Amino acid sequence: QAWMTDQEVIHADESNEETKIPEIEEMIADYLERKPKLIFTMGKGGVGKTTVASYIALRLAEEDTHVHLTTTDPAAHLDWTFGDDNVNNLTISRIDPKAEVANYEAEVLAKASETMNEEGLAFVKEDLASPCTEEIAVFRAFANVVENHQDEVIIIDTAPTGHTLLLLDATEAYHREISRSQGGIPLAVSNLLPRLRDASYTSVAIVTLPEATPVYEASRLQEDLHCAGLSVDWWVVNQTFSSIYTTSPTLIQKQQAETKWLKEVRSISNNQFVAIPWVKTPPVGTQGLHELKGEKTK
Repeated sequence: QAWMTDQEVIHADESNEETKIPEIEEMIADYLERKPKLIFTMGKGGVGKTTVASYIALRLAEEDTHVHLTTTDPAAHLDWTFGDDNVNNLTISRIDPKAEVANYEAEVLAKASETMNEEGLAFVKEDLASPCTEEIAVFRAFANVVENHQDEVIIIDTAPTGHTLLLLDATEAYHREISRSQGGIPLAVSNLLPRLRDASYTSVAIVTLPEATPVYEASRLQEDLHCAGLSVDWWVVNQTFSSIYTTSPTLIQKQQAETKWLKEVRSISNNQFVAIPWVKTPPVGTQGLHELKGEKTK
C-alpha cells in the first residue's frame, strides 16, 4: 500500500468538466425523488456494499426519511461503520443466516413430526441439508423485517452472491419449496414476493470496483437480476482514484489503469452510475461517511 501525504491527494475540483465523474449524491437525489421502499446494495465480497448501504441510509435519514438498515452478510459490521454515532430517523438490524437456518429447521421438523414416522422425518432432515434451506430461512427473516418496518425505507446490504439471487430468481420455485416443507406461505413472504419485481417499490444498486474482476462479476450479476425480473437502477464504483486530484506518480498510474473500467461501467449501466473517491482512511461514523460525497477537501 502506498502512503500519500495530504498535499498529494485532494478530491477533484468539480469545475473540471473533463475529469468530472458522477458523484454518489446524484443517486441520493434520485432516491429522494422516486422514494423506493426497498433498496438493495449488491456485489461481490469486499467491494464496499456495507459502506454504500450505510451512506444511503445516512443521507436519506438526514433528509427526514425514516430508514431501517439491515444486513445478511456475516462479514458486515454496521455498528463499526457508524461507530458511536446516533442518527435520527435511522434504525439498524442484522439477519444472522445461521440462527435463521437453525430456527427454520427446528420449526419444519416440529411440524413434520406431527404427521410423519421416523422414515419420513429422515427424509425431511436430508432435504433440509440442501442449500435451498438457507435461501428460504433468510428470505423468510427478511420478509419479516420488511413487514415490521412498513413505515420506513428499508435498505439491505446483501450477501456477496448466492442466496440473494436464488431467492429473487423464481417466485414459483420459492412457493413450491416452502409449501412442500411447511404446508403454507407466511403472510410476510406472500406480501413481499410480488413487490420485488415492482420497480416503484424495489431498487437495486450494484457496487463494484474499477477493476477487471469486480466489473465482470457485477455485469454477470446484473444479467442474473434481469433474468429474475429485477431492474438495476444504479451502479456504484467504489474507491475510484479518478475522482481525486493527485500529484503522486503511483496514484496517477492507478487513475490511468482504471479508466478502461470506468468506461465499461458507463456503457453497461447506460450511464446510470456514480463513483465514490478513494479515501485514505476507512469511513467510520457519520463524519467518515460524509467524506464519500466527493466534495473537495478543505
